[in-house]
Amino acid sequence: MMGRGSMILSLLAVFVLVPVHAFAECTYSLGDDGVTVHWRAFKLASKAPVNGSFGATSLEGPRTANSWPALAKGLSMKIRGKSVDSGNPARDVTLATFFFGFVKEDGDIKGRVTRVEGDDRRGTVEIAVTLNGQTREIPFAYTIAEDGTVNAKASIDMLAFGMQEAHDQINQACRVQHTGEDGVSKTWTDVDLELRGKLETSCS
Repeated sequence: MMGRGSMILSLLAVFVLVPVHAFAECTYSLGDDGVTVHWRAFKLASKAPVNGSFGATSLEGPRTANSWPALAKGLSMKIRGKSVDSGNPARDVTLATFFFGFVKEDGDIKGRVTRVEGDDRRGTVEIAVTLNGQTREIPFAYTIAEDGTVNAKASIDMLAFGMQEAHDQINQACRVQHTGEDGVSKTWTDVDLELRGKLETSCS
């Protein structure tokens, strides 16, 4: 039979090991910066990365919810494709003109969260991405750090969105820059995406 002292110690262990929000009512919200969108494209036969982000994005949906999945599932985003920022102004003009200039709906990208599987640490969020007039369900694997930093990552193929013309145009415009020592000019069709945000939690 468990003695009084052992019972008290067991109860203390439960409260120490189980997170506070397991017993409390919590409110989840996104930080003031909302969500930023980052991308990684690839050039050369060696698949050298080119990194960047988008300067003009708008986020719609609830700013607070009683759980992370509930908060995420209500979100939608619009991205101005021509606001592309690669850290190189000349390259940004080329991308806006010869890539997003050949994407329908003036190069804009839309995303809407349709499903969340996971908790407030890790999981998968399904996003209906609309690009070039076509919509595809893309699974983003997400993690949430102890400080609330949210990272959600996925990879898409531009050809899955019917973007052969946009690919060919940017490949031609950047033929010299995308030619390696092997003499091969290569613009890859796969692009990595990363969404970043800050989740704030208030429990009472």
